[in-house]
Amino acid sequence: MKILAVADIHGDLKKLYTLIENLEEKPDAIIVAGDLTPFGPKTLVTKIKSALDKTAPYVFMIPGNEDPKDVREEMKKLKIDMHNKSKKIKDTTLIGFEGAQWLESGNQVFINYAPVHEILKKTKGKTILVTHVPPFDTKADILWTGSHVGSPFLRSLVEDYQPDMVICGHIHESRCIDTVGKTKIVNTGALTDGYAAWIDTENFDVSFFKIKKKKIEKFIEKEIITKELKV
Repeated sequence: MKILAVADIHGDLKKLYTLIENLEEKPDAIIVAGDLTPFGPKTLVTKIKSALDKTAPYVFMIPGNEDPKDVREEMKKLKIDMHNKSKKIKDTTLIGFEGAQWLESGNQVFINYAPVHEILKKTKGKTILVTHVPPFDTKADILWTGSHVGSPFLRSLVEDYQPDMVICGHIHESRCIDTVGKTKIVNTGALTDGYAAWIDTENFDVSFFKIKKKKIEKFIEKEIITKELKV
């Protein structure tokens, strides 16, 4: 299965449309790992959903820290908030868990951790855990200061259940591929900064896209392929 994975759209419809319009092939599914909006407005949710629905038969989204209550309610109304839910697409099960560290701190309480445990326990075969915040102490959660700011709870989930892949975002400067045990960790980078990832679940291969004004760069490991865009 071919997946287009993005995170941290932050309402940047221009970047989203540019990426979609210039894909060389249509993905089987699109994953959005949180922060659809820059703290609203909720009307962005419908616009993003409409664009993605035209691009792939399956769209899997979770909210992020910049998606406030009205945005989350709109996502639920449109039945696209997959936090603490799962969906099997072809041979791969996607599991949504926002995993935000500020929710673990006790400042706000939105999450019951029990459902994600139960989903992971019963899931067999290929599994992708879709989160917003990265697992703690990985290449995916390093701030520009060098501090690790990911989720310890999410790290424990990965260590305990070893899904094939975690797709995350949140820390814009930490676009990467890393591993925790047998699990591949992918921070897609922020779409608002021009980054997205292409994932092939046959072997969980990953390549990155960089959107610029007149071109898109595709990173396949250390190789960079450039093509001109119509923008």
